Formats: sequence, C-alpha cells, structure tokens
Amino acid sequence: MKLRRTRHEGWYEIMSACPICGHKGWCGINKEMTIVHCMRVPSDQYRDTTIGRQYIHYLDPDRVPKTKVEIEIVRLVEKKPDFHLNRVYRALMKELGLSEFHLDHLRNERHMSEEAIRLREYRTMPDRDRYRVAKRVISRLNDQDDLLGVPGFFVAEGTYGPYWTMAGESGLMIPFRSIRNEILGWQIRVDHVPLELSLKGHIKGEILEEVDPDESGRRRAKCSLKVQDKRLEVILTEKDKKECYAKTGQFIFSVELKQAQRYWWWSSSSKPNGSSIGSPLPYHLALPYPCLKYWEVGEDPSALIDCSEVWITEGPIKADIAADRMVKPFLAIPGSGAFQLALEPLLALGCRHVVLAYDADVVTTPEVQRSLELCAQFFADKTDMSLSLAMWDISQGKGIDDLLANELVPQVSKILD
Repeated sequence: MKLRRTRHEGWYEIMSACPICGHKGWCGINKEMTIVHCMRVPSDQYRDTTIGRQYIHYLDPDRVPKTKVEIEIVRLVEKKPDFHLNRVYRALMKELGLSEFHLDHLRNERHMSEEAIRLREYRTMPDRDRYRVAKRVISRLNDQDDLLGVPGFFVAEGTYGPYWTMAGESGLMIPFRSIRNEILGWQIRVDHVPLELSLKGHIKGEILEEVDPDESGRRRAKCSLKVQDKRLEVILTEKDKKECYAKTGQFIFSVELKQAQRYWWWSSSSKPNGSSIGSPLPYHLALPYPCLKYWEVGEDPSALIDCSEVWITEGPIKADIAADRMVKPFLAIPGSGAFQLALEPLLALGCRHVVLAYDADVVTTPEVQRSLELCAQFFADKTDMSLSLAMWDISQGKGIDDLLANELVPQVSKILD
C-alpha cells in the first residue's frame, strides 16, 4: 500500500487502492491502519470536508492491509496567497506557448474558436528543458524564492547544484480563474494517459510493460498476476474485463486493464521545495470568452455579466465551452462532492440561483446521487439561494459540453426553492 503524509497528524492519503472502495485517490487511512476515511462507500459515521463527505470505516483484523507499506516522504512548502500565485502564473503564461497539437484538439475536437482559445490562455506543458522555462520565469520576478510555495515548481539536484524546474506530465495546461480573474492553479490534460490495473477480490498484480495495441487499436500490456500462490504473466487488453467465479457462483476475483486519469492537478507536493495544490483546491469561474477582453485582474465580473444565476459543473474546459454556448457564468468544481468550495465565491458574486449541471450519469451513479442530495441539504442550511438541476438523456451527451455540441439544451428543474 502506497501512502502520502497529510497535514493532519497521524493520517495518510491512500495513493494505491483503498481497502474499502478499491479506487485510488481521495481516501485516507490512519497511522494504525485501523480506520479508513472513504469517499465512495457510505457508512453511518462520516465527516464533511471541502472536497466532499468522508465515510468512516473501521477495519476488522482480516481487512487490515497485509502488504508492504510505502510512505511517501513529502517536503512541502506552504502554498502562497492568491495574489502571489497569480503573479507567478501570469509570468509563466508569458514563457509558454500552445502547441499545434493542442491547438488542433481545441479547435477541431472541442469546436472552440481561435479567439476563444487565445483569450482563455491555454498553454502546453513541454516535455523537456523545463528548467529553462523556470529560469525565464524567475527573471520576470524579483527573486528565485518567489517560486517557493507555488504548486508545480520544485528544486531538483543537478551536477552543478540545485536548480528550479517544473513537475507534471506533458500535456494541455488549463488555467483556473478566481472570481477576481486571478490564476490560482492549473490542470493538465496529459497527452499519454498511463494504464493501470483494476483489481477486485483475491488477486494481486502489476503492469510490467505496455506492448503493441491490438488490431482495433486498443492498448495492451504485459502484466504479472498473483492468484493465491500462483504467479503468471499475461497480456491484457484495455477494457477486456476478466472475471473468475467458483462453481457455486461465488465471486473470486476480477481484473481489468484501463486508462488512468487524463486530467491531473499541476502540483509538486512530492518534490523537494514543492507545494500542494490543495488547502483549498481551486475552483474555476468561466465567463463567456468575449468578457475576458474586458475583465481586469481584481475586478468584480458582475460588471460584465449577470451573476445572479450561476451554473456549476465539473471540469474547467467543460465550463469554458458551456459558458460560451449558453452565455452564462459557469463555476467548475473539482468533483461533484466538492460543492462546499463553491459557497464563498457564489456569495461574493451575489448569486441567487444555482443550476447544477453534472454529467448525465447523475441518475445512475450512486456516489453522484449522494453528492447531489448532500449539496441540496448544504445549500438549504447555509444560504437562501434557490437550487435547480439541469438534466438530459445520456444518449444526447455525457457532459453538458457534449449536449451543447449537439445543439441541444438541458431541461432545468428546481430542487430547492
């Protein structure tokens, strides 16, 4: 089990599969390995956080992880204030461009106009010579220490001593804007999504190497699997799930090769003199792109567009596209359970009506359904805003950006008056 230290003494973030839900990310475990805070499997006890409800599970002796525990040593620097992050990130914008590959993706696959792409200031994270970019950013600032506490930057050791560089996979960089047009963070849409194994039941395994894809283009990998005392090497194909049942019909195990996350926070929390993107995680306010020409840093956007109604969705590009097509302000949060992050900016904007535009699987995914119920209760308790839900059939598009690309609009139903 891979763990990462958190700011809370005696608690770790689970970087491998959670022993309760089997997923990676967001869940935590205590130092004694007896209590898990799981984000996905409900229990009678829980604690609410800005990233969602954490359900408390007590591990019985048979479920305490028996595998080797690897604790990631994190040498974090406290994240700097918003004004400092904005200053550094805007200096970075001047040193990075947008590759033709990413421009083509935004233009032809996302159907964004050239002007919208330019005004939204997407960038490309290069795959080499990042230290040169960091050096040029420093030259635009007062001191190299200005990069301390800025997520994404860290210090590496070189032949001639330490130097500043940048973390993360190469890919499309998407800026997160505050309600005052400050750039407070980035997500990277990685170019080459890594493969991972989804294992359930009495099985262990790891990916040894990726091999050539099959005839239909599906990715494949050579994997090492351990079932009971037997170890074998097999070639698995992406999305080809293997399941094993006993003669009695009892489930024994399943294994599936699938792509990992495509979108990652640009952070350097595991690097020397790096910083975490969290505490708190950024949100992103997306205005219709013509507004960006007139939106100065520090300015209230209410002077440019009516913010009495704000739509909430997941994902910054999705919010950007939806804001352009619907000509409304959209607030992107990092997950359906992170609705608490939206409260402060919504209040500051003077919002009176919130429309939740989650993906169409909201009606079929239990975790999202629970988040929706908690969100409605949260807004009822904390605000006098009305709350509505935007709905559509999943056959018309998974996200609201897909729906709008098909020249359709959602049905809006009020759930909290």
